[in-house]
Amino acid sequence: MQMQGVSLAEAARRLGMTQSDLYVAVQKGQIPAFRINRRTVISQAGLRAYQVRERPTSDYRL
Repeated sequence: MQMQGVSLAEAARRLGMTQSDLYVAVQKGQIPAFRINRRTVISQAGLRAYQVRERPTSDYRL
């Protein structure tokens, strides 16, 4: 079974961050990444999990 993933450039675009910031997050272990044929790839599940964890919260109260 082959894991599905996206390139670092695509992941950065989807997260709305620079590639440099994404590299730092990967190095810190905040976003899981793996290597395929010498390319670093972010798993779809890892990308979604990071988006949920880092979702901005609102201070708005009813």
